[in-house]
Amino acid sequence: MLNPDFSKYTLALFEDGRLIHSSAEKGLRPLWESMEKYKDRTGLLLHDKVIGLAAARLIVCRKIIVRIITTVASIPAKSFLEDNGISISALNVAANIMTKDKSAICPGEVIALNTESADEFLLKIKEMLNV
Repeated sequence: MLNPDFSKYTLALFEDGRLIHSSAEKGLRPLWESMEKYKDRTGLLLHDKVIGLAAARLIVCRKIIVRIITTVASIPAKSFLEDNGISISALNVAANIMTKDKSAICPGEVIALNTESADEFLLKIKEMLNV
């Protein structure tokens, strides 16, 4: 399925064109949970309403997604994904992913921007999500 229906979900995973997982939750948690649940799969298509650098780094670390379709991606996320061989189609590209009130860069994006090591990044994201 190439056309996301974000009225039904904020995140959806597809395998061979078949929906295998979806969530209506917001934030990074549904992506984290889907990555854990399907960690043994490969070649998946992801529809995610928003892709920031934290999501991009998580996707690259887990190695199960090969293509992403999103409404908005941050510039750092798009570059990081493309540099790591993951195809991304974004309707809009923003400098960064902001909090709901637009007053600051979202916490996951800040962690991703300020953490170089993949292991340290994953640890900080786990702490942020309390998982």
